[in-house]
Amino acid sequence: GGTTWGYRGAAIRVLIGREASEDDLKRDWVMVHEMVHTALPDLDDRYAWLSEGLAVYIEPVARVQAGDLTAQEIWRAMMRDMPKGLPQAGDQGLDNTDTWGRKYWGGALFCLLADIEIRKRSGNRLGLQDAMRGVLAAGGNHEKDWTLARVLSTADQAVGGEVLTHLHDEMGPKPVTPDLAALWQDLGVKMQGETVAFDDTAPLASIRKAITEPRAP
Repeated sequence: GGTTWGYRGAAIRVLIGREASEDDLKRDWVMVHEMVHTALPDLDDRYAWLSEGLAVYIEPVARVQAGDLTAQEIWRAMMRDMPKGLPQAGDQGLDNTDTWGRKYWGGALFCLLADIEIRKRSGNRLGLQDAMRGVLAAGGNHEKDWTLARVLSTADQAVGGEVLTHLHDEMGPKPVTPDLAALWQDLGVKMQGETVAFDDTAPLASIRKAITEPRAP
């Protein structure tokens, strides 16, 4: 496990077993997850779904871009784990439902949907990565306290439009259940036994590919 702090300089504490090998560490996700937290302003606790969701979503994408994971591995994991983030009985939206599934995987689902919509509107030139780089460029790191509205509007300005703000207006105050089966089909992702196969003729296949393509720093 790991913990990240952002005051008077970012700090990350990660617990590592005595027998952990270099290969174990290369395959582990915790440090990358924690490093993502340093790149987002500190938010009110009720919006922890965004900080945790971003870390859950960005971590595997970054590791594919770095060559440490394959695209097949992370899309298989998304198909397996994204349903954990769907609203259950009594859900009151991401802002008001403090459960593990909604905080981590509900937040990650929000990020995936935002990434896809930004890419649709920009002709696949821009994505969530560009939006969040805009927050950093505006001085929004973990040493700062920002409101959620400021984070979302700053991210939106970086890519043009109001994708994140509008998506939060939908998913923040009330439960929303996206059709995941239709989403995977549109992205061209399907299970074949224990592995994932890609359909490059699917309508959003180009977006799926672009999400994990290496980006310039």
